[in-house]
Parts: sequence; C-alpha cells; structure tokens
Amino acid sequence: MLGWLLLAPLAALVPRRRNWIAVIGREAGAFVDNTKYFYIEATTDPTRNLRVVHVTERADVVEAIGREGFEAMLYPSWRAAWFLARSGTAVMDSVEWYKRWRRFLLVRARLVQLWHGVGFKRIELEKWRNEAAAKQFLSSRWLLWPRMVRRYLYGRAPRYDAVVTTSAFYRDKVFSGAFRSRHFPITGYPRNGFSNAHRLAWVNVDPVIRGKLEVWAEQGRRLVFIAPTFRDSRATPLGLDARQMARIDAFCERNGLELIFKFHPYERGASEVSGRHMHLLDPRSDAYPLMPFMAALVTDYSSIYMDFLLLDRPVFFLTPDLEQYISSDRGIQFDYESMTPGPKFRSWDELLEGLLLPEPFQFQQRRRELVRLAFDDQDQADSTHRLLDFMAEQGWIDPVNRRMQTIES
Repeated sequence: MLGWLLLAPLAALVPRRRNWIAVIGREAGAFVDNTKYFYIEATTDPTRNLRVVHVTERADVVEAIGREGFEAMLYPSWRAAWFLARSGTAVMDSVEWYKRWRRFLLVRARLVQLWHGVGFKRIELEKWRNEAAAKQFLSSRWLLWPRMVRRYLYGRAPRYDAVVTTSAFYRDKVFSGAFRSRHFPITGYPRNGFSNAHRLAWVNVDPVIRGKLEVWAEQGRRLVFIAPTFRDSRATPLGLDARQMARIDAFCERNGLELIFKFHPYERGASEVSGRHMHLLDPRSDAYPLMPFMAALVTDYSSIYMDFLLLDRPVFFLTPDLEQYISSDRGIQFDYESMTPGPKFRSWDELLEGLLLPEPFQFQQRRRELVRLAFDDQDQADSTHRLLDFMAEQGWIDPVNRRMQTIES
C-alpha cells in the first residue's frame, strides 16, 4: 500500500524518456539469458538512438559490463531509481523484477516480458489455476480471484504491454493463458541466436570451460551438455554417487567424451560431481555461447532442450522418475512423449549405451517438426531487432534512423 499510495504517484509525475530502456535480469540482475542478449543487440544497434541500461543488484555485473565500455547501474541506489523512474520501457525475462520497489518506480513505463523458456510445463497463471483446481476449497472463482488481486498489487502479476513469444503455437497454447498482456508479439528469443562473436557475450561465461574448448577440439573430444531440472525430492544430483561417477568417467575416457554439467544453483550435492571428464559449469553462468560447441544434450524436463533443437543435434532424456514428476512436481501441459524428440532412458547405464548409438531417423524428423512448431521458422538471430521494430510500431521507441541504416548497409 505504501508503494501504491506514495512512491507510484511520485514516479507517475516524472516525465519518461521514450528511448530509455531499463533491462532487468533474473536472479537479482544476473547478466544471463534473454535480457543479456537483448541488451547486447539493443545497446549496440547503430540505427536506433537508444539508451539501454542493465539495472542489477550485483556489483560484479556492473563492473563486468562497465569494463567493456557499456552502461549498467547498481540497484538500489538513487541513480538507478531515478533511471527507472525516467525509463520509457522496462524489459525483463522473469518475475523477480518487481521486487524492492521496482514495480512502483516503473508505473507508466512500458513493461516487456521476454520470459525464459518454452517447453511443456505450466507457468504463471496457468500453473496457479491448475494448482487451485487440484484443491476443491480453492477452485471456486471467488477464492481464486483474491489471490490474483494480491499478486497484482505487489507486482507479481501485472498487465504487461508485451509478452514475447516464439511461435503462434506457444502464443495460443501457453503465453496467452499464462500472462495478462496487451500484446503477444512473435519475435523469438534473443538468446537463441547463440551469438558469441561480441565480447559482451563472453561476460559471465565460465572461464575454465571456455579455456578448454580449443584443447578439446584439437583432441577430437565430443562434448555432451547435461542440464537437468532442479527438484527438492532428489537426494543427489541425477542420482550420481561416487561409484557411478567413477564408471561414467572411465566410459568417457574410452569413448572420447567430455560431460559438461549445468546444475540449478540450488541443486544439493552438485559440487561433489567430479572426474577427469566430468566438468561443472558455474551454475549462475551463461551457457548459451558454449552451446554451439556441444555435440548433444542430456536433460530430463528442462525447457533448455527446446532451444537446443535449433542446433539440429541429438537430445537425450534421462527420466528415472517420469511418472512421479508428471503427477506431482509442476504439472505438464502437453504430452511428454510427443514433445520430446529423443530417446528416453531410465538409468545412466542405458544413457551411456545410447550416447554411442546412431540417432534414429524418426527423432531427427520429429526434432525438425518441433522446431517449426516452436519457432515458426524465424531466424532467432534477428529476435531483438524484430522486437525493437514492434516497439517502434507501437510508438514506444523511435523508429529506425534511415540515414544510419543506409550508412550501415
């Protein structure tokens, strides 16, 4: 109430600058995911007169971006709060952006939600409706709506000006039911250009793994990326114990493999995973510049597999607890089998054998079908520019400077 009655009215009086864009990353403003690549593309676009600032609670992010000659601000601070109050648009890719009074500072700003994944799990409003329906005493509309109003008041469920989608399928089947938004533009995801040419792309990429890429390439090693979903119910990450890790490491030695693990930051026991050919990525680092170097992906229920399909490489699913996850963890919105174009394994022994087999043709075909369904055959490298064009069409930012576009051409 203090935010709405005091801070929001004050922020509403401040004139907003149309071409100022505040970018707010997930997990207290980490330089990662869709906001990172939107920031890189938008701030380096010479055809637009934009001021794009990464607003973060992390001093290391401000330092890293500033070291490369670009602009970031530490929040909370008077300077960052003033920039938020003046920004015409705020771009985010998660729901934590509203915390620490940011929602009230951004009153009257355009809110553009990029989100952080397309898969098969229910998200936001759809997830809440599904949970309420499972509990009879919460399933009636008059009990669900007060919960929604509360989330709206503290900023978790605002009406966005735009929620970015990757295809007509995901717009209609997922995002239009999961968010309240005026627009659902189909632009694609900035991170899925897998761009690693710009020096900013390598900020917040694990330096140890990056430093080994050239050596592994010279040795002809095959890199396999392993990215599981976090679950509270799991005692050890992916069921790995000392005996299993020793067997996996020996298998990798014999078959020229390097396993690159990316665990959730909250995964218990992840730091104990080790071996000569088993490597841990910093869990808060950015894996996307590394993805083009990976020959295959292993996951269970993480939506990262859908992005990896764009590389047209094999995906393997390690799902020893499939029935339990579907029934009790987060709720799956689509049929798991039809949405996962790769072999399913119940154990590490089965997975290791599968990694050596040629990929069946039906999975290659299904993988390409899913890419068309999920990404509408759009070049993901142009996602940010499509979004900026949409924002210009709506009058939220200035249109392209045609003179500068001609010079660039």
